[in-house]
Amino acid sequence: MPIPEQNTPWLPEPWGFAYRAFDENEAWWTGDTDRLEKLYRREAQGDATHQRRGVPMRGGIVGAASRMFWGRPVPAGENRSRIHVPAAADLATLASDLVFAEPPAVGLPEKQDGQTKDASKQAQARLDKIANSDDAHATYNQMGEQKSALGAAVLVTRWDVAVEDHVWLETVAADVVIPTFRSGRMVELTMWTEYRDGSTYWRHLEHHGIGYIEHALFQGTEKNLGRRVSLNDRPETAVFATLVNDQSLIETSLDRLTASYNPNMPTAAWRKMGPLAYTGRSDFAQLHPLFDWLDETFSSWMRDLRLGAGKILVPDAMLDINAVGVGASFDAGREIFAGLNTPGDPSQMTIDKVQFDIRVEEHERTAAAVYREILRKAGFSPSAWGDYAGGGDGAMTATEVSDRKSASERTRDKKILRDRSAIARQASVAMELDGILFPGKGGGRYDDITVEFPDTSQESPLQLAQTLSLLDAAGAISTEQKVRRANPDWDDDQVRDEVAAIRADRPPVADPAAFDGDDPDDADDDQDQDVEP
Repeated sequence: MPIPEQNTPWLPEPWGFAYRAFDENEAWWTGDTDRLEKLYRREAQGDATHQRRGVPMRGGIVGAASRMFWGRPVPAGENRSRIHVPAAADLATLASDLVFAEPPAVGLPEKQDGQTKDASKQAQARLDKIANSDDAHATYNQMGEQKSALGAAVLVTRWDVAVEDHVWLETVAADVVIPTFRSGRMVELTMWTEYRDGSTYWRHLEHHGIGYIEHALFQGTEKNLGRRVSLNDRPETAVFATLVNDQSLIETSLDRLTASYNPNMPTAAWRKMGPLAYTGRSDFAQLHPLFDWLDETFSSWMRDLRLGAGKILVPDAMLDINAVGVGASFDAGREIFAGLNTPGDPSQMTIDKVQFDIRVEEHERTAAAVYREILRKAGFSPSAWGDYAGGGDGAMTATEVSDRKSASERTRDKKILRDRSAIARQASVAMELDGILFPGKGGGRYDDITVEFPDTSQESPLQLAQTLSLLDAAGAISTEQKVRRANPDWDDDQVRDEVAAIRADRPPVADPAAFDGDDPDDADDDQDQDVEP
């Protein structure tokens, strides 16, 4: 989508529909219970117009609102505790950790046409600064959470010569991006940021096209973009006024976009909705009712704890009469009661107690079942959050443990396909821009950048040593491969040096196939014949 015309509706359709889904996912992701209540009560009240039955109550119609726990109105005069369990946030973190806890290695092809070895090393060092640094790894982790929760993220190339001496990568969530797709590929996109002053909405739009980035600022209302104003009208956008030309553009001189769209999984619900078919699917898809049930389960559990606290029932005569209009009270910590002015025999007065059961096992099993269904639908193994199915890994064979982890590994492999493409494409763009902005430091155009993800199943040092020992005994692995397996983060030069050092430390081994014509056994026989009996 290019920069829209003035006074056009915001958000443009069909993105308004998509952003309503983003809003729901974000509320679960951030754990904003106020937004969840407003969201589901608004839905319930909207649906109430189609209800033929239902008792009007405070907050909406009971029949419509009862569909979701967070949408149910609380009757007047009641105080109900509602507990939120951050399962959605945990799920997004799990999805990111599974892919990016061990960061990928972004590299250049081993051989560059017409490039010396030193130049190649300089280029790789520059790429390491852009795509393999700690900042880049943190960006990848953030991107993993964003795309898990919202269905997609955008990896953007950023630079500011007054701030850093190199280009860097930044991630932007799908709920502040409006992309344009052609034949299933993103050809341009507009990112936006919103500022509010009362009922006035300021929106900064940043449009990425091939060869340029355009910045625009609009002053409007909640549902109307309004009129275009100067970038200097807001302190947050004034810095961009110093970077753009007279057409409000920053020219990149590239034949590629400075942003890459990275969907999470192919969408199912929006596949018939034009451009929304390429937006990607959140890991929260179809899980909102389960998140809601989990919150209701834990809220019921906490209610049992509150009601399970012991209650003491005492006669009216044992109550302390407070001031007029304040009522009466009973001091449970008092050891001696004196001066009780009560009718009847004081010795017959009793104090009763009430204490309800706390259904720990029932709630825990229900929560475990809901957790298990959340993980299953999201494509993760039951053990991803711990073993909720009963029975620990210690009672299973290694094969069974591996099988239980296979679902997570399959899901990870599918996610990596998109991540590898987005990182490789944008790392290449970043290197090209870096060569233009900071000449002579190693940047340039490299189209064949590689992105290698480590294996998800990390072996312990003992397991690795045993594996290499068995392969070596079977004659199924070379010294070079053993060094690479033991040191996966080493480059080719380090591996070659280590292999040479290992061979130098070992004594030469005689080749049994070699024969020099002398038989050592014959020499022994000759010595025996020379000895006198």
